[in-house]
Amino acid sequence: MMLKIPLPIAWLVGLAVLIVGCSGSQETATSEATVSSSTNAVSTDPQVNAILQQSCYECHSTGGSAPWYAAVSPTHLAANSARRVLNFSDWQTYGEQKRAEALKNIERSISAGSMPPGDYTALDHSARLTDDQKQALLKWASQPAVSAH
Repeated sequence: MMLKIPLPIAWLVGLAVLIVGCSGSQETATSEATVSSSTNAVSTDPQVNAILQQSCYECHSTGGSAPWYAAVSPTHLAANSARRVLNFSDWQTYGEQKRAEALKNIERSISAGSMPPGDYTALDHSARLTDDQKQALLKWASQPAVSAH
């Protein structure tokens, strides 16, 4: 007996298999050395820089390359481009007021649980923030905006 699968479902399954097959794990362009470099560091706290690299740089850094699923997540599509909202690669060029606003937005987003977005972390588990990581970022974001140098 032959199992008949409706054509739209067969297409969706085939597309999903193709996407998963083509999306092998890739290293990001952002390396540990880039984050720890004083010229690109966002914070004077290495722990904060490591958290930002792990959970934020994929979408909020020129050096990051968001995986294929970021481009199809509703949050990414609604925001059009996360890098336009906040780009840690440009952090050193931000003036004091722009940094202060960015830190306030980071603090609000983390407190509300909207960053990293749930639709993104559902696919990229490594971007999820632990409670300790959230507290470290909240402590950093509540400080006055200063240069990492």
